[in-house]
Amino acid sequence: MYSSGEDEGSDNETSSVYPETMLDQIKRNAPGTTTLSWGFFLRNMNMTDDGWEELGRDVSNNTHLKNVYLNEGALNDRKMSFFFRGLTRSSSIEYVHLYENRLSTVGVRSMVPFLQNANNLHELLLCDNNIKSEGFNAV
Repeated sequence: MYSSGEDEGSDNETSSVYPETMLDQIKRNAPGTTTLSWGFFLRNMNMTDDGWEELGRDVSNNTHLKNVYLNEGALNDRKMSFFFRGLTRSSSIEYVHLYENRLSTVGVRSMVPFLQNANNLHELLLCDNNIKSEGFNAV
């Protein structure tokens, strides 16, 4: 379900892991994997709707992941809807950054079940999207 047209590393300066490797580590619940962070590379990955939902489930089942940074065009309302269809809970995620994705109220609404079940969430960043007051009220 995950395939990539890119062979570059992450745009996260602290990581030199290829996107496919990071996704596999998240799926395997690798203890050293605490961050999912690719704006540019996930934007260019050829992931199907099912792939986004599977990634959401993998993130939901991962007990080590603390940071989810899907920004700078990595998501749109459709991808976000599938991602959060899989990601409905987390006991480990503390930070979620979804800035600069052009998300609307529709995309933000899809994350409400996750927000209701994310016990350790400290920060949700939604700046530079198009959620308006209706989206803000949804979260």
